[in-house]
Amino acid sequence: MTQLQVRSAPLEQLAGLIRRLDRRQKAALLQLVPELQTIRADEAGLPAGQSDLLAYFDAKIAALPEARPWRDNEPFLGDLTIAEFFAAPEAEQARIWDAAHAEAYKTLSDYEHPTRAAALSAR
Repeated sequence: MTQLQVRSAPLEQLAGLIRRLDRRQKAALLQLVPELQTIRADEAGLPAGQSDLLAYFDAKIAALPEARPWRDNEPFLGDLTIAEFFAAPEAEQARIWDAAHAEAYKTLSDYEHPTRAAALSAR
């Protein structure tokens, strides 16, 4: 099914209405229809069988207790919330991400792995 086949006049009208909503109203819409958060735009062009498979696994993931959507005000990286991080310019996001990665790498690299006295070297 192509994207053109998925579109219809009522769907276009609904999209127009949603575009007129402010950010708070769109957030309320996502609370009312939480499955919208898990749908990707490229799914419109997927064959029916693949869409069914995605829906199956989305339901399995949604059933997991830790599979709740993140909120904009949740801590994300460093002292930033999710909203603050994604509001930053792309270059700043990359700098923050690289700094966090470097810090995590240093922390993990300094970790001494305990071994048993009878352990043999891999070399």
